Amino acid sequence: MSLTAGLAKTPSATERLRLSQLPRALLPIYLTTFVDMLGYTLLIPLLPAIAHVYGAHDWLVGMLLSLPAACATAAAPVWGKLSDRIGRKTVMLIAQSLTLAGYLILAGASSLTMIFISRLISGIGAGSVGTAQSYIADVTKPQERDRAYAIFGAVFGASFILGPIAAGLLQRAGLQFPFYVAAGLSVLNIVLIAWLLPLYTRQQRAQTSIAHSISVALQQPIRTVLIRQFLFIFAVVYLLADFALFLDHRLHVDIASVSWLLAGAGIVGAITLIFVVTPLSRRIGDRRVAQLGLLLLFIAYCLIYFVQDLWWFAPVLLLWATGAALVEPTLMALLSRRAPESERGAVMGVGDAVSSAALILAPAVGTAIVGANARLIGALPALAIAAAWFSGRPNKAQT
Repeated sequence: MSLTAGLAKTPSATERLRLSQLPRALLPIYLTTFVDMLGYTLLIPLLPAIAHVYGAHDWLVGMLLSLPAACATAAAPVWGKLSDRIGRKTVMLIAQSLTLAGYLILAGASSLTMIFISRLISGIGAGSVGTAQSYIADVTKPQERDRAYAIFGAVFGASFILGPIAAGLLQRAGLQFPFYVAAGLSVLNIVLIAWLLPLYTRQQRAQTSIAHSISVALQQPIRTVLIRQFLFIFAVVYLLADFALFLDHRLHVDIASVSWLLAGAGIVGAITLIFVVTPLSRRIGDRRVAQLGLLLLFIAYCLIYFVQDLWWFAPVLLLWATGAALVEPTLMALLSRRAPESERGAVMGVGDAVSSAALILAPAVGTAIVGANARLIGALPALAIAAAWFSGRPNKAQT
């Protein structure tokens, strides 16, 4: 379905030109998102090897995943506010330069200390994802936004699938080689941002403080969306981070099967994001689509308790992937629409910080529960999804 599909009136020549340029304008935004998340997902399968090389304890190596998420949580509101003042392009160039520096330090690291420094720098750069989300809202019309965010979500999800697979293939050339490849992608990203993005997407010159912007983000109805976003990201990352551990403990599945299952979930999610979200949102609205997705997720998390084999687990996983794909872009669209235009970057930055906080919390909690009883992996995320669903009822948040 094209970006122009579903418009009530035939667009003017100016509008047609703008729509034709939209994919080109958003290309560096999507690549920025992919590169930022790739740094997180590339590291996951390499952690055991890193622990072996440097003789690090498991908890210390696990910090390599938590540290960048913590840095992104702190940096995201600052990046977002700064982008409202000096423009999205300038902020993204600075942030991507930090990401590039982090990859280069990581690729050439000779000690665990250098690796931690690299992750800290990369985490600060990754805090600009909210700025990228703000840019999407800046350059798209409301009727285009659902599809733009759906593609954003598909790119985001692709990094979770392709990152671990790419790491497994690239590490055959050396443990550092995957990060040189990621650094190369960062260079390409910087070039695309400098070439394709306008210096200012809109003439925004917000002079309010970061504290004021955060207070705006904490007001209704924005606060409701942020709470739902945290609960949703927590539930999704909870399962993703402990996916292999659950399958090993519960179903005794090998690594190859885990990869295929993740790939299948990624394909289903991508199809839903690209072909289902936009027409469904136009028909019933973003809020109802998000509610439907949360309902599917809740059912999937409940069914996980009864899984006995892969034949049971596969359809549950597909149901989960479909639900997640319906929720992610619609919540993003709701947040961008409810944020005041002059504070949009700051509000989206707070949203990015909220997501990063969920990335920190979910893996640690999930690992503890799966280690105690793998069958209970769906219990806590089911409660989180139920809370998100109830907070999204019409009397709490309007479309």
